[in-house]
Amino acid sequence: MIARAALPVRGKNFTRSSASIPARLAREGKWHMLPLYFVARTSDLAREGIENSGSFRFADHIYRAKATGRFGIGRLVDALLLALPASRSMRERYLHSRSQVAEELLRAAANRRRSRILSVPCGIARDLVEGARDAARTDPSALEGAELFGFDVDREPLEISRSLAPPNAAFSFVQGDALDGASFPPGLDLIVSTGLGEFLGDDELATFYANCLAALRPGGRFVTSSSSRSRFADRLLRELAELHAHYRDSVALRAALERAGFTDINVRADRFGLQWLATATRPGAST
Repeated sequence: MIARAALPVRGKNFTRSSASIPARLAREGKWHMLPLYFVARTSDLAREGIENSGSFRFADHIYRAKATGRFGIGRLVDALLLALPASRSMRERYLHSRSQVAEELLRAAANRRRSRILSVPCGIARDLVEGARDAARTDPSALEGAELFGFDVDREPLEISRSLAPPNAAFSFVQGDALDGASFPPGLDLIVSTGLGEFLGDDELATFYANCLAALRPGGRFVTSSSSRSRFADRLLRELAELHAHYRDSVALRAALERAGFTDINVRADRFGLQWLATATRPGAST
């Protein structure tokens, strides 16, 4: 399954084109998909994907991994969808991003320096908030002097993120466009961004990566991901939600990061082989 945490720019991940998906399925003679469509809508995860093309709530539902739904059967359908390798793989990218946030905060605390971290587009910024909590549990001084930014074009996930974050001046949640380099805070030590590239063509991805490189300080790190196609999950998303994504393998992801000017690029597969998890560095001084 593919979804962004939130819109990169207004409407970018809203790929649905039909006013009525059941009418489109009937028109195309895909009658066998209609019962699946209506059963799937009892699941909160599937219904969100169908109605909003994989919104920030869709992604957050997978990150939380708690089944919910309607009419009794919905919770069961939700649990089955969350158990798919594609869903579990998507949660891996969230856990990867969360761990990188914690590691950066702990590294900065150990070196007695301040840290500036950005999640973009953050959606419901669980990676940022939970990563900070993980670091604080290990070292209570980890957030001293830290600045953590959640940046998204959509106001609603920013408001939800504020409610999740501890009442700490370290957190700022601001509205902006991920494809507008002027919107980025400067001098960042770490940028985390997962799930966005699946909704960007190559030229847009190049613009986004260039924005991230420019916003990092020399030696700053970039954490991102790309997805491989799960044939079953991709068909469900295309047929039932009209959700269309750009898939990139490890070679394509590495090449895009190299073209943007990043070095020390590390790309690895998640344990399900469907997500490519990458870290890369802006050339310059070491951390």
